[in-house]
Amino acid sequence: MKVRDIHKTITIEPPVVFENDSIEKVVEVLLKDPRSRSVYVVDKEEKLVGIIPTSIILKTTHILKGKRTVAKEDTFNALKISKARVAKDIMLPPIYVFENEDIVDALEAMVMEKIEELPVVDKSKKVIGDLNCMEIIKNLWSK
Repeated sequence: MKVRDIHKTITIEPPVVFENDSIEKVVEVLLKDPRSRSVYVVDKEEKLVGIIPTSIILKTTHILKGKRTVAKEDTFNALKISKARVAKDIMLPPIYVFENEDIVDALEAMVMEKIEELPVVDKSKKVIGDLNCMEIIKNLWSK
């Protein structure tokens, strides 16, 4: 089964922000659909440049709005996040899938990268959808 066969069955519109959008905008976009597990960051040509999983948004929220205490090994990341103002400050390098990829390969990427959602991109790396882990689980276990 291919990504094209199952993506857009849970999350219809991918959550996308521009790299210079504020952290507040990232949170706003994420909260529009509680099923989303990541926000995708694009450049001015709308090409994927990064991904912000909910785990990063949680860390950012904790450091910017919470008690600001972190484990010793996270001190550098906490300092970086405390200075974050826009999406590109907290994004991870882009991880993505194409529509013609097998869902088992997409599942492997999610497990290896410890993320629950992947952007689906076209050949020019424009985000055309997203693949939620629940779409994979549903389809692999229902057959």
